[in-house]
Amino acid sequence: MEKKNLWIMVGYPGSGKTYFAKHNLMIGPGWRYISRDEIRFSLLKDGEKYFSHEKEVYNNFIFKIRSALNEEGIFNIIADATHLNQNSRQKLLHNIKNIYKNFDNLNLIPVVIICDIPTAIQRNEKRSNYERVDNNVIKKMASQLTDPKDDSIKYSSIIYVENGTKITTIEKPRFMYKKNEPKIKEYSICNIIKKEDTYK
Repeated sequence: MEKKNLWIMVGYPGSGKTYFAKHNLMIGPGWRYISRDEIRFSLLKDGEKYFSHEKEVYNNFIFKIRSALNEEGIFNIIADATHLNQNSRQKLLHNIKNIYKNFDNLNLIPVVIICDIPTAIQRNEKRSNYERVDNNVIKKMASQLTDPKDDSIKYSSIIYVENGTKITTIEKPRFMYKKNEPKIKEYSICNIIKKEDTYK
């Protein structure tokens, strides 16, 4: 059975997670984008606070990921939420492991969006309604961001994106190496996500 890939977006509001996921990862059939914010905004009513339905939002987020993982023809699932530290990433994976029987056959790939705080705030100022958060929240969340390479979780690879432009990886995902190909430390995102029969 062909392995599936879970792309875990990592970054605080305004960093460019959603833009990058939709414009650089979503490359055609076989991909499914799941946004925690989109679920949240669909549930919020006028006058309600941002976190009014948080338990329902998270449960729906996990349910949609599980559905995508079990769907035939879907091999790349993007989980778009902040996932700022090991605890939040571990919580996500713990919940998925409990509901997805092929979890051990799943490639886990955090995509860390590195963005300076002034740029994130500038982007945030252009947002409206629930999409715009308090600028102090961005500063607080930025201080909570930790590097997935320090997690105890065994990831297939970690991708770093700097302000939506420069893209590098710690190591190309194991499943993308051709036979006898020497390991490299940097690799184009286009090649990382490109599906070819020769990549096994």
